[in-house]
Amino acid sequence: MSLNSPKIFGNRFIFKKKLSQGSFGIVYLVLDRATNTECALKAEKEEYEESKTLEKEIAMLIQLDNVVGIPKLIWHGIDGQIQLMAIELLGKDLAYYFKQYRKFSLKCCLQVCYDCLEILKNIHKKFIIHRDLKPENIMMSKELDQIYIVDFGISKIYFEADHMQILPFREDKDFIGTTRYASIAAHKGYELGRKDDLESLIYVIIYFLRGNLPWQNMPVEDSERNRLVGEMKQTIPLQELIGNKLPELIKALSYIRKLKFEEQPDYEYIKNLIEEAAENNNIKLDGYYDWNEGVKLSKKLSESRLSQDKKEQHSPKQQANCTSKISNQVIWSLFDNSIPQSQKNLLAPPDTKYNRGEVRHLTSSSNNSFFMGSHSSLRLKYLPSQMNKKSNSVLKRMVSIEFISNQESIYNEYMDENFEDYPLQLKITQANSMQKMQEFI
Repeated sequence: MSLNSPKIFGNRFIFKKKLSQGSFGIVYLVLDRATNTECALKAEKEEYEESKTLEKEIAMLIQLDNVVGIPKLIWHGIDGQIQLMAIELLGKDLAYYFKQYRKFSLKCCLQVCYDCLEILKNIHKKFIIHRDLKPENIMMSKELDQIYIVDFGISKIYFEADHMQILPFREDKDFIGTTRYASIAAHKGYELGRKDDLESLIYVIIYFLRGNLPWQNMPVEDSERNRLVGEMKQTIPLQELIGNKLPELIKALSYIRKLKFEEQPDYEYIKNLIEEAAENNNIKLDGYYDWNEGVKLSKKLSESRLSQDKKEQHSPKQQANCTSKISNQVIWSLFDNSIPQSQKNLLAPPDTKYNRGEVRHLTSSSNNSFFMGSHSSLRLKYLPSQMNKKSNSVLKRMVSIEFISNQESIYNEYMDENFEDYPLQLKITQANSMQKMQEFI
């Protein structure tokens, strides 16, 4: 099947759109018919089939199964002559966010560094080194709550299971990785180890902090770029590269550079330095980044609001009906002879001045008022037990239900009364008429 106009891959994945295209392959957004969920499908370009890059990445992801911060491998196979791999669908990479922000805050940089250190530690536990760490290969989950390290096409297993030892050190290797973030060992043509992943991570963090790196965009020939960039990385003072605000990051890079090829890095020591840098700058490493600051809290609030809205969601007609039912009970109970007199007594509302936040709607009688507010805040303020006999006459002249709310009323003027059953205004008028009759008698 041609990669230019794919429709269905592997008789399972329905093409939706192209997400990205790299040197070795194309990534599509597809719908998995087996689970009816979206995922990312990576297809190897035909001209690179002999390099087996995607096949190597599949092998790495199988070995990294269940590692937090590594995309889950869903399926792999061949469609025609094309190697395919379906993986968990993620969000944007950090290169995307860097284009939006130009540089990240110190807090964000320390958080990214800390999270990536933990992921790299777990990758290395599986005897794999990444060898091409860069902003494009660090991604966020769709929910923006988890960082991922992706693209293991040029990764390598550094441990020989047959001999139970680390691969031997060599000095005759071709350059591998991305020039801007590669370790000094990569520029020298050395075999890469665990320490080199960490060194690349520090360069990525410095890039995020500064907004650039001193050796990028050097006006030199491409054939000389790797060598000259490598020389600059070795000669530039770390204080000039990192600055004086983060002595902890200088310590971390110095420590990493001193590690030997086969030496296991002390990940906890480096993480402690990052925590120390955060503490010295009054920063809390809480899992928030510049691009999702407040998203977690907002998500919780929106979920809570949605749940509350479902409980309280009524149409205007339903809200008016609800108001009417309460009004019915208050007004008509006054004149229901079957109800004991002690239960009819309600404390008369005091004569007070109302705040601006309260919305007041007047009926045709100036003595009768009806206060509207949020439907969820409806409550009767005056209880029967608080009533004395002297207040009966006052109550019969004015029946008030109060809605206490700081928000704008969700009702309209014409919704003050329920016109379906029996108009509230008519009920109040009848109550006043009966009161006048009793006074006359």
